[in-house]
Amino acid sequence: MNALVIPTQSALTESEVSDAKTINAETLQIRVIRSLAEFLPLTTQWDDFLRTAGVENLCLTHAWLVQWLRQFPAQELLIIIVQDHRENWLAVAPLKISFGKQGFACKILRHLQFIGTQPNVYDWMKIVIAPGQNETDMLNTIANVIRESRWDVLDLLFMQDRAQCEVLAQALTPRYAASAIRSETLMPRLSLPSTVKDYETNRRKKTRLEVNRHNNRFEKDLGSRPVLEFQTTPETGNPILTDFVNNHIQYWTSRGQKSDFQRFPKLLSFYQNMLGEASQTNGQNAPKLMLSTLKVNEITLSYQLGFWQGSSYLSHLTNFNQSYRSYSPGTLHMDAMVFHAVEAGAQEFNFGRGDEPYKHLWTREKQPLWNLQLFRNPLAKALWTLDIFLKKCLRKTA
Repeated sequence: MNALVIPTQSALTESEVSDAKTINAETLQIRVIRSLAEFLPLTTQWDDFLRTAGVENLCLTHAWLVQWLRQFPAQELLIIIVQDHRENWLAVAPLKISFGKQGFACKILRHLQFIGTQPNVYDWMKIVIAPGQNETDMLNTIANVIRESRWDVLDLLFMQDRAQCEVLAQALTPRYAASAIRSETLMPRLSLPSTVKDYETNRRKKTRLEVNRHNNRFEKDLGSRPVLEFQTTPETGNPILTDFVNNHIQYWTSRGQKSDFQRFPKLLSFYQNMLGEASQTNGQNAPKLMLSTLKVNEITLSYQLGFWQGSSYLSHLTNFNQSYRSYSPGTLHMDAMVFHAVEAGAQEFNFGRGDEPYKHLWTREKQPLWNLQLFRNPLAKALWTLDIFLKKCLRKTA
């Protein structure tokens, strides 16, 4: 752990007003965690800070970050923690530095990214800042640490807050700030009512008709309507999760592509371990990974990995039994999860990254996610551009 002490002007909290007469400037302590061994003991402090900051995101929790790093070790960690002079946490940035896995440039350039990238297992990310703090000051402090670190490409994907991208871009490379931020991804979301009755009343007519039509087909053809089930994790492994992964691989293979579970075989262990973490999670509103299935007559029709975030649910990975494609099991599963989220007291349902047409059955509301990409120097940018050009040429000749 590296600790730097940076003097800076900062507003005092009410509890520190009495100290204002003797303290002319509060000092910030910057802790940089560079190894998993250093990060492991911070479980309680890290997750308590997320709760204090009001951030509900399973992918920012200590358990998620640790499990990812165990399965996919980074070349170097750059987990930045900003503290005040009393060691109260003010901001955290869970970053890592790695070389890319594919492409000429990616393999020789050092990528500074959020933990959870390559393979990407999160739907959105942000730098977490405590309430009441000046966000620009906190981000500039973090940018100072980033500037002094060894990286060639800063590539922060799917950030929830564009303002954070703008501050970081201006602080790191003002010359290229205007072109460094882009949004190529939307996340559809649905605000939920407080009761199932209210949701049923206000649900879109097209959605109700579509769901009822396929449920009636199942009842007519198979003698029963599908039932939503939640899977627990036995100590010896989860066969339902294994089935889900195998179906995911088969689906993408049939389309001439590789599933991420093929490209990154350790993903299965990662999700298995996170389900194990969920089985030990205390508290109804604690963030956790959920595995649900839709079944009829013991036939598994659909699978879904999702995040319970505390007051919201996020659909993360889905797959369905292709033999029952005409019955739209994925649609029935998603609708059942919306009902479950309402019953569980969720205030919002997020449909995951991507604006696929089927999500329009439930909502037209979409949140943009922002990518911030900066290059350390012109050579890094030239190599990156060359890599893109070569990939395009290979696709044309394939």
